[in-house]
Amino acid sequence: MIFGKKEVFMRLVLTVAISICSIIGDQGLKNGKSTVSRAIFDNITHAIVGGLTWAVILNLSKKSLTQYFPSIVCCFLLSSFIDVDHFIAAWSWKINDATHLEKRPFLHCTTVPIVLWFLMNFYSNVFNYPKLSYYSWIVLASFLSHHIRDGTRRGLWFCPIGSTQPIPYYLYLMLYFAIAGGVIAGFLLLLFILVCILFVKLNRLAVDG
Repeated sequence: MIFGKKEVFMRLVLTVAISICSIIGDQGLKNGKSTVSRAIFDNITHAIVGGLTWAVILNLSKKSLTQYFPSIVCCFLLSSFIDVDHFIAAWSWKINDATHLEKRPFLHCTTVPIVLWFLMNFYSNVFNYPKLSYYSWIVLASFLSHHIRDGTRRGLWFCPIGSTQPIPYYLYLMLYFAIAGGVIAGFLLLLFILVCILFVKLNRLAVDG
């Protein structure tokens, strides 16, 4: 019972940490004095939120955060690495070029991690390699934590279908608290949010003709 209470307490601490980190990161993005400082602040926030998100998932799975710390670092780094596609799309290593693209780069398409997750789990079952399935969840957590945070500004991009409306900020924060209550609750809330904003998007397209 005591161990269970400790798990719940740690889960809440991690979730609150994600919320605080997101709020501070978004304020830094808005109030940064230069393009470089804003880009660095934003990327570091993505990395920290990604690592904390995986820590919450480990907590929900009743796994030791100390024992699985390397996987938290992996999620931290991957959440940051996603932004390298800005430089690839810009064909330049200059941050000013990378942050002034006409459209979102390919790793910011939410279809990508979903397809990767399915493929990795498929090959995991076919070749009986459980670790690949485990890694697929790290990939999914890294990408979705990054995309959902970006989604508060520009929505989620499901290529080749299109983009949703921006995710309301309060729903974004509520999502992480729902995850703290359990994976199923978090998933259902995320599904509800996506259905709602996608419906609004399609409805507006229909009205606009």
